[in-house]
Amino acid sequence: MKIIFYYLVAALLVPALAFAETELYVQGAGKLVPIALPQLCLQSGSSTANREIPEVAARDLSLSGFFEVLNPNSFVETPGKCGGPEQLAYSDWSVIGAEGLVRGIVSNAPGGGTKVQLFLYDVSKQKMVLGKEYEGDASQTNKIAHKFANEIMRYFTGEAGPFGTQIAFSSKVGRFKELFMMDMDGSNLRQLTDDRSLAVSPSWSATGKQILYTSYRKRMPDLFVFDIAGRRGSQLTQGPEMELGARYSNDGSKVVISSTAAQDSDIALINAKGKIIQKLTTANGAIDVSPDWSPDDSKIVFCSNRSGGPQIYVMGADGSIPHRISFVTSNYCTSPRWSPKGDKIAFVCRSDGGFQLFVSGIDGSNALQLTSGGDNEDPDWSPDGRYLIFSTTMGGKGAASLALMRSDGSNMKRLTTSRGGDSQPSWGPVLP
Repeated sequence: MKIIFYYLVAALLVPALAFAETELYVQGAGKLVPIALPQLCLQSGSSTANREIPEVAARDLSLSGFFEVLNPNSFVETPGKCGGPEQLAYSDWSVIGAEGLVRGIVSNAPGGGTKVQLFLYDVSKQKMVLGKEYEGDASQTNKIAHKFANEIMRYFTGEAGPFGTQIAFSSKVGRFKELFMMDMDGSNLRQLTDDRSLAVSPSWSATGKQILYTSYRKRMPDLFVFDIAGRRGSQLTQGPEMELGARYSNDGSKVVISSTAAQDSDIALINAKGKIIQKLTTANGAIDVSPDWSPDDSKIVFCSNRSGGPQIYVMGADGSIPHRISFVTSNYCTSPRWSPKGDKIAFVCRSDGGFQLFVSGIDGSNALQLTSGGDNEDPDWSPDGRYLIFSTTMGGKGAASLALMRSDGSNMKRLTTSRGGDSQPSWGPVLP
């Protein structure tokens, strides 16, 4: 898709202070920004992008927990109205409480396809603060909407959103479990594997081109690599040991796994051919599982029962200086995930009659319980470190579904409604 910066001068002239002021306003005060996304002007052609783009972007912004997306039924302006900034009646938007406004023009592109021009207006300041131009075909309408929603997030919070990313997860299909993938808003669901067995524990590569997962298709749990473009899985490990919970390093050079033999489970590194090149924990009878890398690949967080009940530990990427970092009032903590920002670790502990999500500093400080009802498990972070995706039975009828919330536990929204149960979500990277 061709992406052109439109009205770049106007975007660059937005004062740097506006970012800091708005970030404090949105995040510090907790007030949602009222924003309107009316139907775009269809200047030429027969594209449906004029209706679909604001709908998709509105869904993104509502999911973010930073915006109040205003109901189109309250709009005074005629849907799809054309005209430049000089013909914009700001009073039509201020009267309904809008502080942000998205308008745009959809037309035929000179070389074929569709051209989309999108603009963000600050209603109180009565000026345009952001403008972009995109070109693409009908299949890229959603991608255009996600990209502009990310730009809106960048303007109001100082950081782009994770819109347009993908989430892989495991879900029951009859008596089996297969891998599925969906957009981060729960749309565009599709099945990846057809192993007719148990396909579990997906984990994305940093490039977004492969997904590591464990499959029982040959009865023993081995690692497989699913190629997104080729839509097929290839076996990575084979042998008597059980390989679970594999995670690519962030630089893509290594894979950390939990390798189980007899009564012992250790954290180990494997190479591109699936061979163990280094064991990071010793065969001391303890169960060490669920490893994950720090963003700079210098440390690994994992779960171990070496001191009794399972708890969360951090060690160097070479296995050095393992130390416990979970000190909440629970004798059972597991499933750690390191935030992409490097400042927090999410994990699960038995509490309040079920399994609940917690977040703490990387040394275990300032631990915060995020959930308190049902079972909430398998957390994973969004690429921007502001959201968590997880499996939950909260508010459901027994079967687990996937839900998203901000990292402070606010704005929880359910994404799936599977009857069989959805689990072990893995959040993919932001792609160009």
